[in-house]
Amino acid sequence: MIRFIIHLSLLLIAVPCWVARAGERAPASPSVYRITGTVISSVDESPVAHAHLNATIAPRDRSSRFSGNGPASGVSIDADEHGRFVLTLPSPGSWHLTASATGFVTEAYEEHDNYSSAVVLRASEPSIDLRFKLSPEAEITGTVLDEAGEAVRAALVTLQRRGSTLPDQEDQPFRNRMNTQTDDRGVFEFVGLTAGDYRVLVDAKPWYSSTNQARSQGNTPSDSALDVTYQLTWFPGVDDPAQAEILSLRPADIRRTDFHMVPIPAVHLQLTVPASSEPVAGRSIPFFPVLERIDNGGNGPGLGQSTFGRTGSGQIDIGGLAPGVYRMRLPGQEQQAHATVIEIAPGSSRVVDAAAASAEMAHIAVDLSDGEERPVGVELRNTENDRRFTSFQTNMFLLARTRGDSQQTPRNISLDVPPGHYEVSLMGRGEAYLTGIAAKGAEVSGRFITVRPGDTTLILHTAKGHASASGIASIAGKPVVGAMVLLVPAGLNDPGSFTRMVQDQTNTDGSFDLNNIIPGQYILIAIDQGWKSNWKDATTLQRYLTQGIPLDLHADMKIKQDISAQEP
Repeated sequence: MIRFIIHLSLLLIAVPCWVARAGERAPASPSVYRITGTVISSVDESPVAHAHLNATIAPRDRSSRFSGNGPASGVSIDADEHGRFVLTLPSPGSWHLTASATGFVTEAYEEHDNYSSAVVLRASEPSIDLRFKLSPEAEITGTVLDEAGEAVRAALVTLQRRGSTLPDQEDQPFRNRMNTQTDDRGVFEFVGLTAGDYRVLVDAKPWYSSTNQARSQGNTPSDSALDVTYQLTWFPGVDDPAQAEILSLRPADIRRTDFHMVPIPAVHLQLTVPASSEPVAGRSIPFFPVLERIDNGGNGPGLGQSTFGRTGSGQIDIGGLAPGVYRMRLPGQEQQAHATVIEIAPGSSRVVDAAAASAEMAHIAVDLSDGEERPVGVELRNTENDRRFTSFQTNMFLLARTRGDSQQTPRNISLDVPPGHYEVSLMGRGEAYLTGIAAKGAEVSGRFITVRPGDTTLILHTAKGHASASGIASIAGKPVVGAMVLLVPAGLNDPGSFTRMVQDQTNTDGSFDLNNIIPGQYILIAIDQGWKSNWKDATTLQRYLTQGIPLDLHADMKIKQDISAQEP
């Protein structure tokens, strides 16, 4: 009995010691995770009172704050009058933190060119204190007046913004950002703008023009002294986008852009078209073309133009046009739409045979030869004028369903483009990527093709299995926040290469994730405060590349690679 009591006593003594040692190896997770800090203005670093903050679990791909990959809601709180805030979170993880306030742009933490830094919390580091810089809104306002100084009402005003450019791309064009209309005073405004380069464009018709009168009365306009229109006009009053003033906005800037429109003689386009389409339910359906202007310099949706009634058998009169470049879409056999590009010069009228105009185009059939049956889009970018033409397989799938062929998903897509030199790319963020191009009726050089009028067949070779790379970027052994991370193709600017540059920004713990990488050879670099450097310059980038890390990435490879960030 005494021996048993002694052994039991020793066991009771040992158990607390074992529990204590186990506790040292696996400390309990803290019950509270917090992000604290102060919201300040990026201009003068003054506190932003009562800013609203929201935290959600960060999506894996943080290349855009509009990616939509994160949850719709999260944890929110308002800062106090001194800009101070305390966000209590339910768990560790990588948190996507945004802030907004009256008069300020809604931004993510350390946002640069739509990249941002996630706030990383873990059991060993359950809290972090931040200085959140928020940019004051910029705005552009103006007035549109006619030749008599009167307000031009309901004028369409388009704001165009220049995109961010990577070294393996041409200079990014301006793209349509948003539209608005002038009010009864001719006034328009664009508010809530971020810093960047902008242009302003106005498309309007004189209220007294015969075209506008015909629209309101529902008949064909007559040729008269009032058959006038306004040319597409960029600020400060030019009709060439290359001569438009570039408005370089900084936070809190307010710019004014006033327009004085000058009437010019309108152009009439007489289209000779087929009398009708194939009979539907025993009735012939007339053709009605859709005309849209594509030289608006925005690489976005064209500016639509209404059509008028027939003026005779097989003819349609489209009036009120200003000189420029237009895309005409005309339904064809079996409901397939054909498109042609028409350049309209100044003059009273022009007669165009739709069939003849279509014959001047390159008719391209695209075959996804590797069995990629998922609906996919193909884009052709003209390397001379940067006009882009796209076609989506989804449309062809819907077409097949209307024909009653629901058993097969079509694998061919087609599009019509003007003859020229084009870069070919797949649209969307699907699993497939381009690995090669073959063609019948076109010249091919890597991802570039040269097409002539007539029929062309492109055979696109695709593959699946993107690679990914992740790691920690640091300086002197300490993780760096907000550093730019670039995966640069070894064959940068090689027209025969299908690889693309991939970019990310480091989180608060220095981590980065590079996803959707086309397999190939790359150089990995990280630049502290790279947004402030001239890294897009080829000479500057080469200096960073000499200190980078070469990576040879294969399909479906996932690699971990830490890196030392370089000074800007």
